[in-house]
Amino acid sequence: MDYATAYEKTHAKPYAETFRCPGGELCLDFCNTGQDVRGTGKAEDEWLTDYGELVAWLQAAGAVTAKQASALRAAAERAPEAAQRVWSRALRFREALARALLAKAQGRAAFTDDLELIEQEYARSARYARLAPAEEGFRWALPADGEDVDLALRPLAESAVSLMTSPRMARLRRCGNATCYWLFLDETKNASRRWCEMASCGNLMKVRRHRARAKRATNSG
Repeated sequence: MDYATAYEKTHAKPYAETFRCPGGELCLDFCNTGQDVRGTGKAEDEWLTDYGELVAWLQAAGAVTAKQASALRAAAERAPEAAQRVWSRALRFREALARALLAKAQGRAAFTDDLELIEQEYARSARYARLAPAEEGFRWALPADGEDVDLALRPLAESAVSLMTSPRMARLRRCGNATCYWLFLDETKNASRRWCEMASCGNLMKVRRHRARAKRATNSG
């Protein structure tokens, strides 16, 4: 995926941050769209504000094609209430997944209810999965002309379960800033990455540590 292009196309949206500072997997980038809500607890800080924005994010992330996104928008126009329910389910799925992954990254056990919700959405979306040829064999794909609003959840559920059952989970990290909920895969050779981004949280924590040391030195003097 070309994250630079995705960021350029979506830079006016809050969720563009998921393309500027990617987590390394679709489901992690999706979890990271909830950063502000998780940090403030305010619904008005939601980055994906409706079904249309969910589809726009999926298209920018390369999870659905332009044709599929157009079909999903048309389906949402025909069934707006159903689309609203799918959007609400997507956010519940995101938060359950985030809680499970944050727990794993911090060495805690995930809540059973969260794992069950992830399982349910994965099973519910399985009917939309299609096997398609890939360079190394086959891959799961979406129908090219799917017109069911539920289809939007399939790539998210597939990505989540694929990662959660993969050895790559050993590389899962949460940003070292206690107020940042960003999840990412640490792909460094020595597994030393601590921050979602050195230029933001990394530098912020450096400044905080410097101020704390200076305060201790002043108090001890």
